[in-house]
Parts: sequence; C-alpha cells; structure tokens
Amino acid sequence: MIYVKKSSCPEDIQKDFDLQKAKPEWNDIPEEPNKEQARILREEFFDKLNKDQLRDVLIKEQHGLCVYCMSRIENTAESTVIEHWYPLSKSKEKALQYENLFASCYGGQKETVKGVHRICCCDAKKHDASIKVDPRNERMMENIVYYSDGRIDFSESYATAKIRNTLRGDLWYHLGLNGSVKNDGAMLADTTTELVKKRKDAYEAAEDMLMVLDEDNELSPERVEEIIADMQAQDIWNEYIGVTMFVLRQGI
Repeated sequence: MIYVKKSSCPEDIQKDFDLQKAKPEWNDIPEEPNKEQARILREEFFDKLNKDQLRDVLIKEQHGLCVYCMSRIENTAESTVIEHWYPLSKSKEKALQYENLFASCYGGQKETVKGVHRICCCDAKKHDASIKVDPRNERMMENIVYYSDGRIDFSESYATAKIRNTLRGDLWYHLGLNGSVKNDGAMLADTTTELVKKRKDAYEAAEDMLMVLDEDNELSPERVEEIIADMQAQDIWNEYIGVTMFVLRQGI
C-alpha cells in the first residue's frame, strides 16, 4: 500500500458534489441507508458524477497507482474504479466526500478461468467492508513491511497486538493482498493479478539495486534517501514503489 496525501477537494469536483446534493431526492435518503436506498444513492447520485474528471484527479493524487496494491491504473472505466474507503452503503455523506474517495484497480474481478472468477483483491475483494487500514495515515503506512516471498504485513512494533491483528485482517482478508490465505495468514494461492509474485519481483529488483550500490561503494543512508526522493519526485510512480522503498531502507 502507499500513503496518499489527500489534497483539499478541487473546486470543480465540489461543485459536482453540490449539484447532486441539491436534488430534492437527496433529502429522502437517511445517513445510514438501507439496501434499496444505497442502490438509489449509487445510481442516482454517485453515478451521475463526472467520473472521468474525478478519476483523473484521484489518479494524479496517487501518482498513477492503485491505492491498495500499487499496480498501474489509468483514467478509464475499464482500468480503474472509484473506491469509497468508508462504504457508500453505510454513509450518505461520505458517498460524496472527496476525503473518502480513492482510485483502485479492479483486482482481477473481470478476469475469469472457464467462466469462474478467480482470487480477487483490492476493491473487488473489499466490497462493502469497513476497514481500519487507512492509506491517509502516514505513520500506519510507514509500518507496513514486505517479505522476500512477496507477502505484505505490519511491523511487530506497530501499535498493540489487537490493533495489528485488525489491520492484518484488513490486508489479508478484506483486501486480499496476500491472495488466498489460511487463518494464520499462510498463503495458499496468489491473486488473479499475480500480485504477490509481482511484489516478490519488486523485492528482488530492489535487492539488486542495493548490490549495485554496494559494488560501486555508494551504499549509504544518504544515497538511498536520494534515490527514494528521485522516485517520489516523479508524477507517475513505479509500480510497487512501496516494496522498493522498504527494501532499500532495510538494506542500509
């Protein structure tokens, strides 16, 4: 996952939100909608937004990466879904709240094998679940760790065991970022998008970078931070940049 520094809501986006909220029917929907009211909220309000404009802003804010898995996303309905961090089905106000919106990949839900959907992740796995792992929380994101086999986890030093277990549950089960897993977190199978394998490849590529730096006598905390700063200065970030930064910093 990546830390997303949310900006204030762009004026054009806010105007679009306000236009939807000005409809008389908006007042007919309670803050906690039932299933039918949530359907109306999505179809008659959220889906009436200028999605191309909203996706474009969110993707730029996330440097071209899915908020959850860090894979590449584009400003098309086929590539990217606008994700409600706190589910639309559980809050009318947050349904049209910029702070609550992110750009996510489809997590493999469009891919099938013999007509059967395979193991999904990200938005496709999360559905209407309320999660605690928060991409807006910089300290929380800094305590995500990656293993050489491609798995994602939380640092044992972060928060309390109870909180860590809740957050791990979000990563492993609600977001499916480790594919299909057992109750103890052991991985059974990768996702349809081969997310775990791709993180493993990113891990190994970062290790190769460290080796080259060492061979060139350039391996130092200052040089590593310089490389990371150059990566983050780009408008579009490399896929799985979180893995790369983690490995580089662990290697010094």
